[in-house]
Amino acid sequence: MSPPLNVYALSDAPPPVEVRGAQGEAVRALPAGSLFALAGEVDQRPDLTADAVRAHDAAVRRLAVACPALLPVRFGSIADEVDFSEREAELLEALELVRDREQMTLRVYGEPEQADRGSGTAYLESLRRSRSIPALDPLRAALAPLVRAERTEPHEGPLIASVYHLIDRGSAPEYLRALAGVALAVRVAPTGPWPAWSFAPEPLR
Repeated sequence: MSPPLNVYALSDAPPPVEVRGAQGEAVRALPAGSLFALAGEVDQRPDLTADAVRAHDAAVRRLAVACPALLPVRFGSIADEVDFSEREAELLEALELVRDREQMTLRVYGEPEQADRGSGTAYLESLRRSRSIPALDPLRAALAPLVRAERTEPHEGPLIASVYHLIDRGSAPEYLRALAGVALAVRVAPTGPWPAWSFAPEPLR
């Protein structure tokens, strides 16, 4: 019986250089239809520890440098075999979106907008507004030439949302300069660039 596979990412081509995984194992490119699962053979599922998660992230980063198009796979994705035939078209579309791109993340802090319960329509509109975070619209306008895609994850409390932006590789300095030049009613804390974690289809994240 073959050792289990620790899957780090998906791509549409093997990395052109050797890449080591979280445990120092060689990462193999395993064909799965038109895709490749980038995985290493391991003795057992890694324990959920801070060090193990950091090692997984570091391996994904190495692969992201090597591969023009990469969809990261969440920590602890262990498989005996890889088969993406039912979702191949969706995954190939996602790979085209992230090709030669990377992710910036904005943590947005402020006072959450209170739901308007005056009517059903007003309530739904207030929920829509809270999810879109209109306070960021001036920033969106400034970043529009750089941002290729955006995803927003609402939160509750002082951290009201995480906003994920997909940008061309190498454009992070320009992104940060544009961000610094916009005055906002909320506080934003940028991090990145990262591999495109938030632009992989939901089952991979």
